[in-house]
Amino acid sequence: MAVQTAMPGLAARPLALLAGAACLLALRQYPLGHGWPSLLFAALLPAYFLLLCWRPACWLFCVPALLPVLDLAPWTGWFFLEEIDVLLLLTVACGYWRLGGPARPAAARLSPAARACLLLCSLAWLAALLRGVLPLAPLGLNAWDNYLSPYNSLRLGKAWAWSMLLLPLLLRDADPPALRRYALPGMLAGLAMVSLFALWERAVFPGLLNLSSDYRITAPFSAMHTGGAALDGYLALSLPFAALWLARARSRWQAALALLLLALALHAALTTFSRGLYAALAAALPLALWQVLRAAPGTARRPPGQRPVRKVLPGLLLAGLGTALLVYMFSLAGYRGLLAAVVLLAASFVLAARPLPWRLAPASLLCALCLQGLLAAWWPEPAGQQTAGWLKGPYFLFLLAAVLLAAMLLPRPLWPGGGADKGPARLGLAMMAWTMLACNLGWIVWHWAGAPALLPAGLVVLLAMLMLCNGRLRPPLWRLDRASLSIAGAAGILLLLAIPVSASYYATERFATTAFDMQGRLRHWRQALAMQPSDAGNRLFGMGSGSFPATYYWHNPRREVPASITYAEERGEPGNYYVRLASPGYSAGYGELLRLLQRLRVHPATRYTLALDARRTGPMPVLQVRLCQRQLLYAQYCVDVPLRLRAPPAGTQPGAWQHYEVPFDSARLGAGAWLLRPPVQLELAASGTATSSVVEVDNLSLRAPGGEELIANGRFTQANNYWFFSSDHHHLPWHIKSLALHLLIETGWCGALAMLALLTLAGRRLLRRAAHGDPGALACAAALLGFLVVGLFDSLLDVPRIALLCYLMLLCALLQPPRSPPSPSLESAPP
Repeated sequence: MAVQTAMPGLAARPLALLAGAACLLALRQYPLGHGWPSLLFAALLPAYFLLLCWRPACWLFCVPALLPVLDLAPWTGWFFLEEIDVLLLLTVACGYWRLGGPARPAAARLSPAARACLLLCSLAWLAALLRGVLPLAPLGLNAWDNYLSPYNSLRLGKAWAWSMLLLPLLLRDADPPALRRYALPGMLAGLAMVSLFALWERAVFPGLLNLSSDYRITAPFSAMHTGGAALDGYLALSLPFAALWLARARSRWQAALALLLLALALHAALTTFSRGLYAALAAALPLALWQVLRAAPGTARRPPGQRPVRKVLPGLLLAGLGTALLVYMFSLAGYRGLLAAVVLLAASFVLAARPLPWRLAPASLLCALCLQGLLAAWWPEPAGQQTAGWLKGPYFLFLLAAVLLAAMLLPRPLWPGGGADKGPARLGLAMMAWTMLACNLGWIVWHWAGAPALLPAGLVVLLAMLMLCNGRLRPPLWRLDRASLSIAGAAGILLLLAIPVSASYYATERFATTAFDMQGRLRHWRQALAMQPSDAGNRLFGMGSGSFPATYYWHNPRREVPASITYAEERGEPGNYYVRLASPGYSAGYGELLRLLQRLRVHPATRYTLALDARRTGPMPVLQVRLCQRQLLYAQYCVDVPLRLRAPPAGTQPGAWQHYEVPFDSARLGAGAWLLRPPVQLELAASGTATSSVVEVDNLSLRAPGGEELIANGRFTQANNYWFFSSDHHHLPWHIKSLALHLLIETGWCGALAMLALLTLAGRRLLRRAAHGDPGALACAAALLGFLVVGLFDSLLDVPRIALLCYLMLLCALLQPPRSPPSPSLESAPP
C-alpha cells in the first residue's frame, strides 16, 4: 500500500509553480555583470536543474555541499537574498512538483512529539518574524541592504522557513541509505571546499607558517564582514563527519583521503584562533573518539569478561606521555625537531606491531651505529660554506633512513620472491633504519637548537624504544589494522597542527586575554538585556527576529553611534542616486570604521585615475579612499589614494557637490600568480571625531591608462549592487554574541523554550541511536554539541546559512523509519 510522503498534489504543484516563479524573478534582478563568480553561478543553476530532473534525491548532496561555499556577496553586494536562496527555490520547485505526482512510500516519518516541537518552534518563529517586520516600512533603497532595516527580520527568519519547506522532501527522500549515500558525502564535500579555501587564505595573506600574525581567516563566509563565528559554527557542525568517514573507511585509499580531509579541516579549525571553537572540539572529542573506537575491528568480538578500560588506559597514558614530550621538543627544537620526533614515533608504532627478530637486535644496532658514523663523517661540508636546505647532513640522512624503513615495511606482495624466509632479514634491516632515525633525530635537534635540545630528543627515543616492546605484551596494546592506523594517523595530525598553533605568539596572547575578553562579553550581554523592553509581550515573544542591530544603533546604553552606509536619491533629481557614509560617533580608530568595498582587477605598477563627486556640510568627516589586498576583514597591503576634500569655494552653497580627480600608482597591487594573487578591493570610509558626521559620494570612477572603467555601479543607480561593506574589529553593534541570549532577546521565552525542547528531543534520540551502535548518530550528536559550545560565546543563528544547516541536522535527527503497512489477513480458500 502506497503512503503519501508529504502533501496532496493540490497543494504541492501550486507551491512548486510559486517557487519557480520566485526563482525566475530573483534571477531577473540578480547582478551578473561583475566578476567570474556570478557567471559561474549562472552556469551552475541549469546544471543543477538537470541533475534534479535526473536524480531528484541529489539535493541531499548538493545542498550541504554548496551551503557553505555558494556565497558571492563580496562580488554582488547581495546579502539579504543570496545565491543559496535561489538554489533552494529551484530545489523546492522541482521537489514539490514531484511531490504532486503519484503517491509513493514515505522514506521517513516524524513522531507526535517531534511534530509538536516543530509546531511550537514554528509558532514562535512566526511571532518573532511579525514583531520584527511590522509595521511594514517603505520599500526604499535601503530596505534590502542594511541591517538596520525592519526587513532584516526576513533575512534571519528565512533559515527556519527553508527548513520547514525542505521537511516534506526529507520525509520523501531521507531514509538512512540515502543519507549515507548523499548527505554524508555532501557534508564532506562542503568541508573539503571550506578547508581548501581556508588553506588558500592563509597561504595568500599571512603565510602558512606565520602564526604570530593576528590575521583571522573567514574562508567563504561573507556574513563575517561584521564579525561573528560563521566559520567556527560550520567547522563545529562538519568536523565530526570527517571523523565518521575515517571510522567507516573500507579501504586504504578511503582512509588516506579521510586523513587528508581531517588534516585540512583541523588546520582550518586551529588557525581560526577561536577559543570557542577550541572548546567545542574539546567537548566533541570524547564522542568522536568513542565513535572511532566502536567502529574498530574486533570490538564486537571482545570476550564478555574483558574490560576495555584495561586496554585503553595504558594507550591513553602512552599518548599523554608522547604529547608532553612533543610539546617539550617543540619548545626547544621548533618545527624540525617536532616533525622528526613524530616520524620516529610513527615508525615505532608501525614497527612495534611486527614480529621483531630480537635475536638480531644487537647486530642491527651495531651495524646501524657504524653506518651512521661513517655517513656522518663522510658527509661533505665545504669549508666556510654550509649546504643549503634538505641536503644538510642530518636532514638528508634522516630522510634516507625513513625511506629505507618504509621500503622494509612495505607489504610483502610488493617484493618479488618475498617469502617467509626473508621476513626476519627485512625486519632486521628495518631495525637498523629505525636506529639511524633515532640517531639523526638527536643530530637534527643538536644542529638546530644545540645541546639543550638533546634531553627531549633522548626522552623521545626512550619512549620509542618502549613502544617497540608492544609486540611482547599479551595481548598487545595495538595491532596493525586499519582502525589502529586511522586513530594513530588522526592523533599525529592533530598533534602536528595543535602544538605549533597553541605555542604561537598570537594564540598565547589570545589565551592570556581570556579573562579580560570575558569581562567585555559579560558587559555586552548585560547591555543587550538592558536594551530589551520589559513589557510582557517582549519578554514572551521577543523584540523580533533580526531587530538587535537597529536596537543597538538607537538605544545602546553607551550612547555610541556606529558607522553606517545608506543610499539616497538626490532631491529634485529623480534617478540620481548617491551613497551616504556616516562616520562613527565615538573615538574612531583602525577597525572601527565601516568600509564600503568593491573587488577590482588591477595590474601592478600602473597609473590609474580615481574620480568622484563628494560633499559634506562641515570640515568633518575625512574621506578615506584606498586600494588594499583584502579577502574580507583584514587589509594587508594598501595604496592610499591622495584625496583631500576641499572646503566649498566662496559664494557656493554649503554642502555643494565638488568634483575630484586623483592619479595614483598601484605599486605591487595585483601582482602574483593566479592562485596566489591576493584579491584587491577599493575601500571608502568616513572617519570623523567623537560626533558622527556624514560625507556623500557620487559618480565614482576608476580608469586604467587606456580609459577602461573598473568600477561597476559607480553612480549607485542600482543601490548596493556590486558594493559590499565590512567592519574589521568592532563587531558588537551587530551581534548579541550568545546563541541563548539571541533566542531569548529576539524570540522571547516562548522561542527559547521551544528550541530547547527541540534540541533536547533530538539529542535524546541521537544518543539512544548511538548507544545501539549507529556511528552516524554519534557524529551528529558531536556536531550539535560542538555547535552549542561555540554558541555559548556567539549568536550563530544570525547567519542564515549556518542556522539552516543546524536546523536540517536537527530534522534529520528527528526522522524515524516509516511504519510498515499491516499485512493483509489470510483468508481460507473456499472448498
